[in-house]
Amino acid sequence: MADEATENTENENKPQKKSKLLLFIILALVILLLAGGGFFAYTTFLTTTSETTRQTAELATDMPDPVGEIITLEPFVVNLADPKGKRYLKLKLSLELDTLEAAERAQKIAPKLRDIVIMMLTSLAFEEVMTPEGKLRIRDELMERFNRAARPDKIKNIYFSEFVVQ
Repeated sequence: MADEATENTENENKPQKKSKLLLFIILALVILLLAGGGFFAYTTFLTTTSETTRQTAELATDMPDPVGEIITLEPFVVNLADPKGKRYLKLKLSLELDTLEAAERAQKIAPKLRDIVIMMLTSLAFEEVMTPEGKLRIRDELMERFNRAARPDKIKNIYFSEFVVQ
C-alpha cells in the first residue's frame, strides 16, 4: 500500500506540472500576440501620422522663394532659320529679378536684352523650337546671356507668356 500511495502522489504531481507548463506556454503565446498586435497598430496608425507630419514639414521647407520683381519685355516676332523662310516665332518674355532696383536697371538695358533675344532666336530652326527640350534650352541659354548682360544683378527666372510658332 505504501507503494500505491507514493504512486498516487507522483501521479497527482505530474498533471500539476503539465498544467503549469501549459499555462506558461499559453501565457507566452498571449504576450507574443499582444506584442505583435501592438507593433502592427503602431506601424499602421501612429507611423502614418508621423510620416504625414514629416511630409508637411518637408513641404514647408521646400516652399519656393518669394516671387521677386517681374518685368515684361515687348513681344518678339522673328523669322526662324528656315531654308524657305516661311516660319516665324512670336514670343513674349517676363523676367524675374530680386529687387525693385534690379528691375529698374533691367528696364534701362531692355534694348540690349531685346537684341540678345532676337540674335539667338533667328539662329534657331523650327525643329529646335518645337520640342519641350528645345524650349527649356532656349530659356536656359537666354538666362545665361541675360545674367552676363545684367551684371551685377541676377535674373532669377524667365517666363514665357506667349510662344507661338507658325
